[in-house]
Amino acid sequence: MAEWEAYDRLDPIGEWRDDFRMAELASLILNIAIRWGAGKKQVKLTEITDFMPQWDVTAPKGIKQQSVEEMKQVFKDIMQAQNQIVGRKKRVERPPANLRRNKDG
Repeated sequence: MAEWEAYDRLDPIGEWRDDFRMAELASLILNIAIRWGAGKKQVKLTEITDFMPQWDVTAPKGIKQQSVEEMKQVFKDIMQAQNQIVGRKKRVERPPANLRRNKDG
């Protein structure tokens, strides 16, 4: 057991390592999106630690938790904005005549 504990200190295995890998991936994806959306503007990129869960730390004072209703409203706002974007795009009701199948085939 002592050997496994020593190995784990050198190369962590288990949940912490899984959390780290997911945090690394989330940071990478968000940084790509930030750079793509920012164009030539200078923006602050995320760090891996921004996505690492801290299970044994209590929330800092003064930070308000979102209620379920507030979360629902955020998703409704996102869906409404998306529907407006989709509504602006020209929709093709029927495929062009040269792409329609004949009734026979």
